[in-house]
Amino acid sequence: MAADLFDQIADYYDLLQEDVDYTAECMLLEKVFSRFLHRHPTALLDLGCGTGNHALIFSKRGHRVTGIDSSAGMLRVARAKSRGRPNPAFVRRDMRRFDLGRTFDAAISMDGAYTHLLTERDIVSHLRAVRRHLSPDGVYVFEFAQAVKVETEGPGWIYREAPVRILWLYDLAFDRRRHLLTAKNRFFAFDGDRVRRTFVNTYATRVTSVRTLRTLLARAGMRLVGVYTTSDGTELRTLRRDDPLPLAIARPAR
Repeated sequence: MAADLFDQIADYYDLLQEDVDYTAECMLLEKVFSRFLHRHPTALLDLGCGTGNHALIFSKRGHRVTGIDSSAGMLRVARAKSRGRPNPAFVRRDMRRFDLGRTFDAAISMDGAYTHLLTERDIVSHLRAVRRHLSPDGVYVFEFAQAVKVETEGPGWIYREAPVRILWLYDLAFDRRRHLLTAKNRFFAFDGDRVRRTFVNTYATRVTSVRTLRTLLARAGMRLVGVYTTSDGTELRTLRRDDPLPLAIARPAR
């Protein structure tokens, strides 16, 4: 898991994600709920909730949301953003194994949080935990990294100018045998011309084929009911083989 990385970038995460339309994503997820659930999901579980962007929007739209994340730094930011509000609730837990002592109508995992489950054992453990926390007719909606024909490799960067100047340099390498995409990172945040924060870090994410995903879900007592491309952010579309981050919908097996 990549909790250490996200602890280090927690104060800058929302700036790094400034081009993500969280409201559009939540509206799309609500379309998924209306299509695959028999009722409006009142209780919602947000897995790998990060700084709480989805959870906060869903709470304003009438859902009772519990968000879990393994990063204390990300949860600190999420709680600060929701200070004084009883909903959403944020809890520090490991996605691979957690017990909240209750069930939910639906669960989500967005922004690639699921891809930080690096082994089949971790994935199955996670899916079993999700199944235990879903009502019998509940759904789990999550993004996963598809094994595409050509993986992105080599150097790249992310640059943000304001309100804080950030430079994130990374070098990607794909291990086809282990299905892992590894990033070697150098991160810099500046205060004027002075470096405010810097770190060097290596972390990995896992890619999974739809066939493997279906098998792992079955091992966890769940079944895959749909996989879609959502590149325009508003509709579920037929899965494209070159889509690096499709949306999967699963539910407990009957």
